[in-house]
Amino acid sequence: MLESIRSISLSIFQNSELLILLFLSALILFVLHGLKPFLKEDPPSPKAPPLSEPLSFLRRSKPKVSWSKHDRYVLYAVMLVYGLISFYQLGSTSMPVTTWQPVATPQSVIFELPGETAFDRVVGFYGEGDNNSRESGYQLGFHDIVLEGSSDLNTWEPLTVLSEGSIYRYLSFNGYWDYRYIRLTSKDDSDTITELAFVSSWQNKILPVKVYEDAQKDSAYPAERMIDEQDKVVLDPTYYHESYFDEVYHPRNAWEIANGQAMYSTVHPLLGTEFIALSIRLFGMNPFAWRLPGALFGVAMLAVLFHILCLLFEDHRYARFGVILFAVEFMHLTTSRIATLEPMSVFFILLMFDRMIQYCQMSFYDHSFRDTILILLRCGIDMSLAIAVKWTACYSAVGLAILFFATLFIRAREYRKAIELPVETTAYMDEHSKAVFRTIQRYPEYLLKTLLWAVLFFILLPLVIYYLAYLPAPFSRSGHSINAVVDQTLYMYRYHINLEATHPYQSTWKQWLIDERPIWYYGRMDQHGIYHTIACFTNPVISLAGLLALPVTVYRMIRRRSFTAFIILVGFCTALAPWMLVDRCVFAYHFYPSSVFLILAIVCAFETLSATLPKPDWWRNGFALLAAAVFVIYLPVLTGFGTRLDYVHLLELIPSWYFG
Repeated sequence: MLESIRSISLSIFQNSELLILLFLSALILFVLHGLKPFLKEDPPSPKAPPLSEPLSFLRRSKPKVSWSKHDRYVLYAVMLVYGLISFYQLGSTSMPVTTWQPVATPQSVIFELPGETAFDRVVGFYGEGDNNSRESGYQLGFHDIVLEGSSDLNTWEPLTVLSEGSIYRYLSFNGYWDYRYIRLTSKDDSDTITELAFVSSWQNKILPVKVYEDAQKDSAYPAERMIDEQDKVVLDPTYYHESYFDEVYHPRNAWEIANGQAMYSTVHPLLGTEFIALSIRLFGMNPFAWRLPGALFGVAMLAVLFHILCLLFEDHRYARFGVILFAVEFMHLTTSRIATLEPMSVFFILLMFDRMIQYCQMSFYDHSFRDTILILLRCGIDMSLAIAVKWTACYSAVGLAILFFATLFIRAREYRKAIELPVETTAYMDEHSKAVFRTIQRYPEYLLKTLLWAVLFFILLPLVIYYLAYLPAPFSRSGHSINAVVDQTLYMYRYHINLEATHPYQSTWKQWLIDERPIWYYGRMDQHGIYHTIACFTNPVISLAGLLALPVTVYRMIRRRSFTAFIILVGFCTALAPWMLVDRCVFAYHFYPSSVFLILAIVCAFETLSATLPKPDWWRNGFALLAAAVFVIYLPVLTGFGTRLDYVHLLELIPSWYFG
């Protein structure tokens, strides 16, 4: 039944999964609509009492965000439908995991095909072995492992050589052979084989095999490990069954953490990898488990961004508009479905900006000083977690500092203006205004205390959390001392500074702005002629609109003295500007944090122009529909869902786009 639906969907929409997704999305919206009357509605937040005329220049605290039933309905609908797409066909829950490694060098094993003996494919799959079994080096890979065939155990003829390949990725060696016995010889003590299969392609099946001779069968790594998970071998693998792009690093690191193995690639902080490791501990070592954390953080980001939008735009129609744009942003979906660190990093970046925006909208004068310090503490924790996931969060941390000191500067101007008021003027204030005035006079004290707490929250706390994030991971064979963390940090710095690698799909910050060079992650034609491809880039509708929205946001900041526009531009520029100074190999996904603030700029521009546009709701809703339509059109290219190669080429609108 499902295969028939997929075939129809492929014929009509060039997307084998779209009909299923449309049906499930409609079902979600139908159920949610029925539950709408039961959704919680926040009572309106009370506004601070008005101040007497002499103090009317004070910026008051904005009321706490209150969500209506319609707000919650739209947010939940967007999160559920986006979550459905993000989790749908995310990855297999099964994969070969038991791994053989040689005990002696060289070491030979003989396999027997007890039934049929004719085969035309050898399928190999390797993961990581026991790194802790060696004092140095790592246990991984095919290093010219020789396979020979024989029918009588006397005469051996070359069959093939297992070499190269990538971790957690299927490798096939094609030919035609007819042997009862297969001898495998490893000459490198770092070899690993997780599963080996002998395939009859014309029957589309794996031939039964058993170990005939293994001198090391009583060791910790018997040859049986190479053939004990034949039912988990996939003969026609896609992205769903194997790793792609940087998944050759992060899931491997996570597996090492989950199993207490000496770690190989540690060129990023480890908190994000530890989230993946936790998922592997809970759900096993497989593509679904290692991609699950990114998908979860991707859904959670929608809620955080919606709250930010509500903080920045009093009319929640613009918040609902913005969260829809984020849900149909290409890069958000693609990056959430691959096991990298970006979803976790961007989540905490958004969360720390959410806290800082709340702080910027709070006043010393109508909130307790304790409340302002607590929100800074939460901001510092979120910033610390973001940096402990990936150093690029340091760029956005500069944005926090700019907003923090800008807020203190505004309060200082208000303080100077207040203390210059004539005494006789303050004498005629009402009691509430007099209490506020007395609080204003304590500004120097509050300022000093705030700065001291900021040193703790934004300098010392990040160092502590950064160090603590290393404790669960065996990142160094010398232990978890502070010196070991410092050495590891210096190693990472030197690695990134001195990196001279190139890549066919690398790009520059200028290309990110105009969506010129997507990064192509994956492409493979399955045995039914259906193509699976994954590329990462910005929704071109959002990219183009963002370029037009940025000048409007700048105009609003300068001419209207809009602090909202200032926040958006600070977030965008601090996330992007450092990449202008980087001359090493970088990719489109490095634009991910900036792309979120680009969406905020689009929302800001629509609100700014709403007074001049005829029927602004139509323009806003029309733009959202256009962005969503383009999202649906490109969905197979973003997810790996089945499509046709000629359709993929049709979507390559400019020469620098390549999807397969």
